[in-house]
Parts: sequence; structure tokens; C-alpha cells
Amino acid sequence: MTTPFDLNNEAAYQTWKQNKLAGYPTTLGELLVEIKDPFALTAGEKEAILSRCTKANMAVFRLTDPQGVRENPLPAITSQLGIRDLDLNLGAGEEGLSALTPGGSAFAPFAHYIPYRAAAIGWHTDGYYNPFHKPVQSLCLYCERPAHTGGENALWDHEMVYISLRDQNPEIIRDLMVTDVMTIPARLDAAGLVARPERPGPVFLVTEAGHLHMRFTNRTKSIRWRADEATRRAVAAIRDVLSRPAAGFFQGRLEAGWGLISNNLLHTREAFQDLPDGAVRLLYRARFFDRLPTV
Repeated sequence: MTTPFDLNNEAAYQTWKQNKLAGYPTTLGELLVEIKDPFALTAGEKEAILSRCTKANMAVFRLTDPQGVRENPLPAITSQLGIRDLDLNLGAGEEGLSALTPGGSAFAPFAHYIPYRAAAIGWHTDGYYNPFHKPVQSLCLYCERPAHTGGENALWDHEMVYISLRDQNPEIIRDLMVTDVMTIPARLDAAGLVARPERPGPVFLVTEAGHLHMRFTNRTKSIRWRADEATRRAVAAIRDVLSRPAAGFFQGRLEAGWGLISNNLLHTREAFQDLPDGAVRLLYRARFFDRLPTV
């Protein structure tokens, strides 16, 4: 299949890039959609969310009456948007949702993992340790209760990062598409047995449907990059781009009743702090193997 992400098809890439950049959002407010009833989205609300995701791979929603919602609205919202193939990972509960709160993993050994702590998390896409032929294509969040301080997210459209790197030097993209350029080492259980095998894969890949997917973590531990000079230059280039906010970068904090709908874009989380005798930060996360419909 010919796609604009084929390095041998410059004409298709230039056309796609021109369309991508035309009318691209410049503020987080342009990505915001207000929702009156999350269990019965209007046609306008649904179109507003999906159109933002089609353009920028993300939309932020805000419930107009979060106090009136008596159950977690995220499953209802995502189902109405057409994504249903949940990643039922070990950190998730029975509904396939992960409670991002200190110690909140449904699988006790994961409670010390960084998503379930108050520490900062650097640039990454979700599920980078999945087999690359089974990528997490959609990432959605819902904030039930923000932290007392901190917990802000940076969000970056991975297609805009791709443009920055390809326009700098197409060979960077070629090197980041090598099928074993980034390997996540095996995870061992308490007995020292392999609970998850090592997972090699590319950083950028094109899905069967022709969409660009990014598999990345900026961590320096529990990761192994291909040991050659081309990879070293490519990794340095992507880290340099991520150190300088540009088009496609947005920053903000989800408050109570707010959420994120995305095609698993790059994101971070600042460290946060709760009051010792108060309620703790609680966000719910859902990850899907299907991508949001294009409008």
C-alpha cells in the first residue's frame, strides 16, 4: 500500500503535510469539546471530538455537569466514538480501565510502577512494550479527581514530530523504522521467570490501514537501542526535537470532569502531590487496539 509515510513517495508526503498543517490548532482551547451528557453524545459533540482527533490526533473534553455523573463515563464515551477493542492489560481492572492513582494497579506487583506513583513521567507513547504488530492505537483518560498540586500533562502530536524529523533528514525516519531499533528487555516475575519476553520493534511504523503509529519511550533504563552509529544519531535527533516545544505541542492539566481522547500520541506527566489527609489524585485510563474513526 502506498502511503505518505513511504520515504520513496515524496509527492504523497508533501501533499499530506500540506493538508496536515493547514488550519492546525495553535492553542489547547481549540482542542476542547464540552459534553452535556456523556452517556448520550450529540452528533455535534461526537463530530467535534473526532474531527479534532483526525486533525491533531487528540481532543480534550469537559463535562458541563461532572457532579451529576454517578458512574465513570469513559467507557460510554469511547464506545460511542467507535473504539471498543480494549487492551486488557494486567494493570487494568475488570472494565479494562486502569486507575492512575498511587498504588492503583489492579495487579499488585505493578503498584510500584511509575504510572501508579506520584513521580514525573517523561515522553512516551502507551504500550511501547507491546508487540509492534499489536500496537495500542488509542489512549483515553478521564479525571475524577486532580492532585492538590502538579500532575500536568504535555501532549505532542506524533505526526508533527514525524514531520520535524523527516524534514530535517529522511534518513532519521528510515533508521527509526528498522524493526529492531528499540528493544524493551524481558520482564521477570518474582521467581525470576520470564513474565513478558523482550520486545524489539521500530519507533515509527505504518499500520495495515496506512496510519502512522509511534512506539517510543524517552527512558534510559530498561530499554536497549540498536548499537550502531545511525541509531545513535536518530535517537539524538528525536530527543533534540522533543526538548524544544514546537507545533503540535500542548500543555495543560485535566481537572475533575475533564478527559483526553487520542490516537496514542506522545505525552508526559509532571510529578504531583496530594494532601496527607485528603483525597488522592485519580484518573482513569483506557487503551485500545483500534484507532479513532477518521472524519
